Amino acid sequence: MKYVSFVSKKGGVAKSTSAILFAYWLTKVGYLVALIDDDANRTVLKWQARAADNPKFDPPFVVASFAKMAKAVANVDYVILDTQASISDDDLIDLAEDSDLVIIPTKVDVDSASAAIETAKAIAGNEGNYRILLTDVLTSSKSGAELAEDLKEEGYQLLKAFIRRGEGVRHASLAGATLAQQPGNYRMPWLDYQKAFKEMHSIVN
Repeated sequence: MKYVSFVSKKGGVAKSTSAILFAYWLTKVGYLVALIDDDANRTVLKWQARAADNPKFDPPFVVASFAKMAKAVANVDYVILDTQASISDDDLIDLAEDSDLVIIPTKVDVDSASAAIETAKAIAGNEGNYRILLTDVLTSSKSGAELAEDLKEEGYQLLKAFIRRGEGVRHASLAGATLAQQPGNYRMPWLDYQKAFKEMHSIVN
């Protein structure tokens, strides 16, 4: 059983969205998956409730709160953990020890990047395996590539794929679906996520 945790000390960086999409991608390549919501905002559980009202989409993985994790993870191949926002240093130590991979999503603004760096230092300091994932990147700007280069020069581990900004992310969330079900250009960020997920899969296998 593999454990992949999505972590951020700052909200609004696509942490929960990325966790949902990775759980979905894993099921599409043949794994049994449990997605655990440990965020006080209950973003994943609220998404699941919207999915229940969507006749065109049925999540192909188990979704459960952290309190019900023990039962939910029975017989699965992957456990995906959407962690609480503003996660404590003690919890980061536990995640570093218990996770096969910690994903740290960040937007390219200074506050988000600073939070990602702080998280990466804590995970690496406890010998954890992590990657930073750049999200909501404007394709018309060089800011994503510049931030990636800066982080690499400072020794931080990044996924190669950037996730472009797209309205499809919001549409999918509101519909209780994933980017894979979005039409046309709304689906474009899904192409980026698939590249990132293939890389993540190769890291833990």
